Amino acid sequence: MQSPQTTGFSLSTLSIRRHIGVLMLTLTVMILGVFFMIQLPVDLLPSITYPRIGVRLDAPGISPEVAVDEITKPLEEALATTDGVVQIYSQTREGQVSLDLFFQPGNNIDQALNDATAIFNRNRNRLPDDLEAPRIFKADPSQLPVYEFALTSPSLRDVDLRVFADEELARELSVVPGVASADVSGGVQEEIRVQIDLNRLQALGVGLKDVLDGLEQRNQDVSGGRILGQSSEPLTRTVGRFQNVAEIQDLTFEVGSQQSPVSSQPSGGSAQPPVLQRVYLRDFAEVIDGTEEERVLVSLNQEKAVKVSILKQSEANTVNVVDGVKQQIEALRRSGLIPVEMTLRPTLDESIFIRNSLADVISSGLSGAILAAIAVLIFLGSLRQTLIIALTIPLCTLAAAIVMKLCGFSLNSF
Repeated sequence: MQSPQTTGFSLSTLSIRRHIGVLMLTLTVMILGVFFMIQLPVDLLPSITYPRIGVRLDAPGISPEVAVDEITKPLEEALATTDGVVQIYSQTREGQVSLDLFFQPGNNIDQALNDATAIFNRNRNRLPDDLEAPRIFKADPSQLPVYEFALTSPSLRDVDLRVFADEELARELSVVPGVASADVSGGVQEEIRVQIDLNRLQALGVGLKDVLDGLEQRNQDVSGGRILGQSSEPLTRTVGRFQNVAEIQDLTFEVGSQQSPVSSQPSGGSAQPPVLQRVYLRDFAEVIDGTEEERVLVSLNQEKAVKVSILKQSEANTVNVVDGVKQQIEALRRSGLIPVEMTLRPTLDESIFIRNSLADVISSGLSGAILAAIAVLIFLGSLRQTLIIALTIPLCTLAAAIVMKLCGFSLNSF
């Protein structure tokens, strides 16, 4: 008696009958997999959206007690109306107010950021006028520094080292592909201090607010409009910024003083207008060209240093960014921009940890593939079948790389 034939679909039968097509499909997956594997972004962590929004305000000269009543509490009451917020954590320091808004996981943080910004703008009139522009941002772990190094030099002063890091090194490193910014901290910056003698100020009759307004208003360039010509209209600009300490010392103020009461006045005459007297800033203040007070101290091996932190763009490859920064530093050394005696020592390098993690994953994968092939060979006893099964492991890995690239995933520690 003849057994009935099966007419169901069989993937193995189709693969055997269409072996040329299966071979072409396999080669396609291998080529695309290798191509996409090379292009996969490498990072420490995947792209994660934290359910948190930060608000930072700088309030120079305001004590914490005053800032709590005038800034922190009004902002807490206003931002509490943001849709989806579950908790507000605030921290008030001298001259700085920080607020963190926490939301339920899964909320639309982009929309919450827009709502928080709109609420802050609507309640801006409840805050002091001298506040600086706020910083409202999403919590993003990808914006943490990926590379940091300390800068020391035996021949440069602290202020010169900071100026070199700000104006030369940070500018050159910011043009590296994938670098978002190069932040500099430590050292001291140049600063011109105006030390006012209050007793002398009162004796001359000059108001402190007049001095502050005069320094602010006269230290700026003003547009002068256009000059009408026959064939062109060049723009003009009034240069008013201070160029040196002497110009600040020569800043003038007009003070009005009444005439002495013993002076003769015509009968029935009106009161004489006050006499204007010109007073210079140097008459009641000392202008010092120096450095600011050092509040952030950076040292390397008990030697004062300046720290440069490299932040990458959100979609950039961390390993490529760090490699690009290192290559740029070497190029600057060869060009002579970085002096020979200057020392640049890395203090943070995320690419090392990422490379070690990837190397561990690769070695573990190869070890697992080899052990799996040995186990299959022992149980099946067929070298041909073992080879076929062993080839499916890298093939599946390359297919997964294609899916990861199309879905926008990255290779990370997860």
